[in-house]
Amino acid sequence: MMAQRLQTSVAFVRNAPVRSLVFLVELYRTYVSPTRMPTCRFTPTCSEYAVDSLREWGVFRGLALTVVRLAKCAPWHPGGWDPVPQRKSRRDHKTDTKHHSMPSVNQQRST
Repeated sequence: MMAQRLQTSVAFVRNAPVRSLVFLVELYRTYVSPTRMPTCRFTPTCSEYAVDSLREWGVFRGLALTVVRLAKCAPWHPGGWDPVPQRKSRRDHKTDTKHHSMPSVNQQRST
């Protein structure tokens, strides 16, 4: 019980920068965006993209993706569908153990 509470507290503190940045984007969407003409050529909009990228990738990579997306807002870019890149699963990143001389963990347990 105590370990779960500690884990929840650590996750809350670790996600604080992301939540703060998402809050700032939401302030922009609530107070600034309605006063401007809708000119976004992208789907999802840049503010939606920023929130999604921050939640998916965290502060550093999420901000980098957002900056790249905002740089695309120049007149020479055609716009269109530009979703946040999805994370690859760990299974996709694993290398094939057949080509390695080291046995996998499951192979070691069976011996």
